[in-house]
Amino acid sequence: MSWIKKNIPNLFTLGNLCLGVLAIQQILTKPENSEPVVHLYVFLAAFFDLLDGAVARALKVSSKLGVQLDSLADLITFGVLPTFIYASMYPIQGWGYLILLVPACSAIRLAVFNISEDQQTSFKGISTTAHGLFVSTLPIIVWQGESYFGKSLTETPIAWVIMAVFFSYLMVSPLRMISLKFKGFGFASNWEKYILLVSGLVLAITLQYQAAPWIMIIYLLLSIITNFKRPENANK
Repeated sequence: MSWIKKNIPNLFTLGNLCLGVLAIQQILTKPENSEPVVHLYVFLAAFFDLLDGAVARALKVSSKLGVQLDSLADLITFGVLPTFIYASMYPIQGWGYLILLVPACSAIRLAVFNISEDQQTSFKGISTTAHGLFVSTLPIIVWQGESYFGKSLTETPIAWVIMAVFFSYLMVSPLRMISLKFKGFGFASNWEKYILLVSGLVLAITLQYQAAPWIMIIYLLLSIITNFKRPENANK
């Protein structure tokens, strides 16, 4: 029974990995119908990614094996899968080879996180999960074709390569990014998290999938602002 208890979190982690593989398979075999299905796979995988750590802490069965499995699963779902999404919109040839920065920087990002001791309350660089969730919504925005953002991605395909390079840099950059991990619930110490959560919820309800770019912009702006407000930067 102790063996089963110890591996319950790993089942969620492997569920994350399998959903990533299913999403990749959907893109490769049914690209014309992949948008909504891939998006659902990714969001369910992100939920599993959240659950594995929470369950491990609740059951007090956190382990080094679980940490490594989590990173390997995240690399597939939130590193390799976004690469296929980008490649489905801009072929990997010519400038498209720059899209390969996505899996490379995702792997670096996850490896750095595993050995880092200063990312408990904030991330150094954007997380692979945040990037993966964002990218998974973009094909739906293009598919719906209602917004300026969606039309721009359709009319300017090189924008996919530019985004891939931009987010690849963010994943390995020293920029501190907001994490939704709370060590207390006071507004003064969590104001940026509350603003992100409330604005994100309002935008998601009102704009649905079209909210994704605006939520990402708010996330980046709030992260930049909090960088300037950090104690180590206050006297610079």
